[in-house]
Amino acid sequence: MGTVQKLFGKKVRMVRRNREMTQERLAELSGLSLQYIGEIERGRRNPSLTSIEQLSMALNLPISTLFDVEEFRLSSGQLRQILADQITGADEERLRAFYTLAQVLFR
Repeated sequence: MGTVQKLFGKKVRMVRRNREMTQERLAELSGLSLQYIGEIERGRRNPSLTSIEQLSMALNLPISTLFDVEEFRLSSGQLRQILADQITGADEERLRAFYTLAQVLFR
């Protein structure tokens, strides 16, 4: 279970709760299953880019907002290390996914 997954899940949960939305409602709006939403929020699932896009549309916010984890008070050095660890251990498919995500986020 990766740290990035946990932080992403915390962010999804925080945004959902701030909007006073239940997991059931987020599942309905996103087209994802309730179980999948719960697993994402607990950091137990590594959502695909398509799922991330569905979540951002259901929450009506840019994808990049879901990756803004500053409120969890990680230093930039810690964030760099987390990302470096993820990239270092990634197979080619995940590297391509990271690259695609970076392209979407930093246009």
